[in-house]
Amino acid sequence: MANAAVLEKSNKPATLGQQSVKDDLGLTGKTALVTGSGRNIGRAILLELASRGANVIVNAVGNEAEASEVARQAERLGVRSLVAMGDASDPATIDQMRARAQEAFGGVDIYVSNAARRLYKDFFETTNEDWHYYLNQQLTASWYLAKAFAPGMRDRGWGRVVHINGEDGWLGGRSRIPHSTGKGGLRTLTKCLAKALGQYGITVNDVSPGFMDTIRDPETHPELTPERTAEIVRRIPIQREPAPEEVAWACAFLCSKRSAAITGAVIHVDGGFFALG
Repeated sequence: MANAAVLEKSNKPATLGQQSVKDDLGLTGKTALVTGSGRNIGRAILLELASRGANVIVNAVGNEAEASEVARQAERLGVRSLVAMGDASDPATIDQMRARAQEAFGGVDIYVSNAARRLYKDFFETTNEDWHYYLNQQLTASWYLAKAFAPGMRDRGWGRVVHINGEDGWLGGRSRIPHSTGKGGLRTLTKCLAKALGQYGITVNDVSPGFMDTIRDPETHPELTPERTAEIVRRIPIQREPAPEEVAWACAFLCSKRSAAITGAVIHVDGGFFALG
């Protein structure tokens, strides 16, 4: 039986003199890739991992200036960064990111599959092209990431994978059918990869945000009028939109040494919205 004094000492929170705050999750020196990390949830996740000591790879599709600013913010936290532009649903982009990460950092220990695009059309307006494009964005991109980065994690005997899912994957969405179907498939992919990779020290989990307090482009979210937004918020049990930083905290935990026994799981960071169905 462990000595009571030792237990008491180990259960006390470390002070700044004993342990750096950013070291408490065991991420110092790891390398993390977050797709779609130029803004909003992806940005918050990347900066949270950087604040915990991980070197980071910023990925965005179009706004390189925005991505570069996120990289600079990460470096001000004392870590190294790399900007890798391109569409994460394109295997050529993933191959390029893998090669650049290998050259700069010796590989990737953590990746968060966050980049996604949404479609707002009803069933009759949705085309076959829409179907394939958005399934590729929501689901196939995560497969490409696994094929690119899981082998290196296996060789090192450690890795963390987080898929950013969404409530549509459980609840469905009549105006987002390909998106919702992709998210449902992503949940199954998470469970499959958790079973396939667990023996190599790799965990694979979902984090599912709800209706978030993010920057929304009116062109891609035309349905979210101020009145509609207020109506949705009234349905959230905590009576507010969760912040991107709250999703980032869940991701940081799942990427840490403390979550080694958690795999195939999902954390809903949605203020209780999913519980209401």
